[in-house]
Amino acid sequence: MFYTQYFLRYNMLLFELIHSLSTEDYEKFKSYVRRKNKRSDTKNLALLKLLRQSELPTNIDHVLYGKPSKNAYHALCKRLHDTIIDFIASRSLETETTEEFEVLKLILTSRILYEQGINKAAQKTLQKATILAKAHDLYSMLNEIYHTQIQYAHLHSEIELSSLIKDFQINQKLHQHQENLNLAYAYIKDRISQTNSTVTENVTQLLTDAFQKFNIVINASLTFKSLYQLLEIINTVARLENNYVDALPFFEKVYHEITSKKALSNKHLYYHIHLVYFMANAYFRNRQFERATKYLDLMKERMLAERGKYELRFRESELLLRTLILNYTGNSLVAIDLLTSHFEIAKRKNKTQNPDLILVLCICLIQQEQYKQTLSALNTLKHSSAWYITKMGEDWMIKHDLIQLITHIELENIDLVASLLKRFKRKYKHVIKHESRLRDFLKTLETIYTYPEEIKGIRFRESVKRLFTSENKAKEDIFMVSYFAWVYSKTINKPLYQTTLELL
Repeated sequence: MFYTQYFLRYNMLLFELIHSLSTEDYEKFKSYVRRKNKRSDTKNLALLKLLRQSELPTNIDHVLYGKPSKNAYHALCKRLHDTIIDFIASRSLETETTEEFEVLKLILTSRILYEQGINKAAQKTLQKATILAKAHDLYSMLNEIYHTQIQYAHLHSEIELSSLIKDFQINQKLHQHQENLNLAYAYIKDRISQTNSTVTENVTQLLTDAFQKFNIVINASLTFKSLYQLLEIINTVARLENNYVDALPFFEKVYHEITSKKALSNKHLYYHIHLVYFMANAYFRNRQFERATKYLDLMKERMLAERGKYELRFRESELLLRTLILNYTGNSLVAIDLLTSHFEIAKRKNKTQNPDLILVLCICLIQQEQYKQTLSALNTLKHSSAWYITKMGEDWMIKHDLIQLITHIELENIDLVASLLKRFKRKYKHVIKHESRLRDFLKTLETIYTYPEEIKGIRFRESVKRLFTSENKAKEDIFMVSYFAWVYSKTINKPLYQTTLELL
């Protein structure tokens, strides 16, 4: 039994590693494997092809060897696992261009030079590393630099050791603060994971507790990178708790400090684009669409800075939010056109389509009551549920499965709906148990497809009003409102899109 469980876990690990490769890297990995093969009868390429399929195949050992051969298969998996790790590491070294990696190379070079007695060149190399590390708040790298400088300070009479030690101690404090932010992030994720990602935490209290526990104060003394990390923490809490309303004051407080550091925005362009995206998304989730658009326009402007250095990196994130804002401000057809054009270009260039964008397209198509087109879009998502939960998160998968249920109800695939609903309840039992809104939605959805004649009745309409009318409408998650709108539109005989916009 233990061996079987271990075997399955190892299978899944290798499956996930292979599916983490882009199409381009997968082809390069195949060539890499061929070059390493010393025998023509090795089965690693055959195994690679099997594991690249959308679902994890069963009894792969039997498929490869014509009979059960778990020991041979395990040895083959181990060799392929080691090969893919080597490949990923070597590709990273070939393509890595981050400032941190550049600093690391300079530090290693300086140490080699010191060992060879070329002290002046070693010192100049460290000085260059120091300038680059300070420019990008790389505190861990600066620790290594100061450690090396102090170690070899006796070789440079012009260096004042006490001044060097003082710089080292200042950097240690900055580094500790950065580590405190990492600890706060881990603490928050752990607190939320203990509630199975359900909305049981008070967002304001959770953030306040974490900041107090790890001595984090939001003020002007924070560096640009620290402010970015803070917003990342706040965004994570708001997303996992589906509560951007209570998180918004924290977003605004952090961004207020960011605006006082305008001079740093070019130096930290990558972080600044992220920061503006966080703000645009926070206002979108709070249904403040004009303010969200303002920040999104600023994000686009920053993406085009420095000759569009980060335009490709953030293009799909900007498109995602842009199309959502268009959709929820009455411009759904424009949003659909933008997404369709993007997918056509990606297809021509043989690029993998972004699952987030596909899901947004499905939302837009459903609200336009184009259910066959929605099903076609859903069918482009080829991976397994386990793969999407790992890559995109459980919240993403729940949205996907609810869209799938609605689509098949509208297409009157009743037998399939019964099977999908049963699977949904089993798969998300731990979420449904704590989420009353989701429970109510599923109960109503079941009535809609089981007893469609009841939809127009007064009793059903009043029941829907009771279940889905919130005293604090502003706190309702915008995506959950969209699901409720689908139910409500059926009771009042209004177009779904019109109903959705009226409920916002």
